[in-house]
Amino acid sequence: MNTFCKLKPAALLALALAAPHAWGGEVMTDRCSQEVSFTDYGSQPGSNDAVVLKRGNGKTNWTPPFTVKLSDSGHIRWWCHSTKGNAFDPGTWRIKEIYAGTKCEIYADGSPESCHPDGNIKIGSSEWKGWTPERSRCKNRSNRIQARLDGDRKLQILCLPK
Repeated sequence: MNTFCKLKPAALLALALAAPHAWGGEVMTDRCSQEVSFTDYGSQPGSNDAVVLKRGNGKTNWTPPFTVKLSDSGHIRWWCHSTKGNAFDPGTWRIKEIYAGTKCEIYADGSPESCHPDGNIKIGSSEWKGWTPERSRCKNRSNRIQARLDGDRKLQILCLPK
């Protein structure tokens, strides 16, 4: 006899939220030391319908299933709130411009020319009010997920069937 048939709907829901990874599916693991916000792709962390996970004792339970709007390439947008007050954290660095070339000095008196590498890099930040945009993509391109924060800065995202 199937044990699940004996469980009441509330007990089934509790079981599903406690251990959804036991039902199979892809679990992606990323890192974020503070809170995480899931938004529709192209939206900011404080937007309507954002799902925010706050790291209270270092961990959270699995969220109930929720749906997000994906990017055209199938990515899920999530934001990490660990760069507050540190806009130039290495995880937020973005290269804006690269100039690479050679600079030569040619002398009219016939002296040997002097050439050397010349260039620069302009770096910016992707940080927005302490939030860093990140992205992940389920192998099945699902937009229906569950998520939780775990110890050691872990963020886990469970990709649910479409």
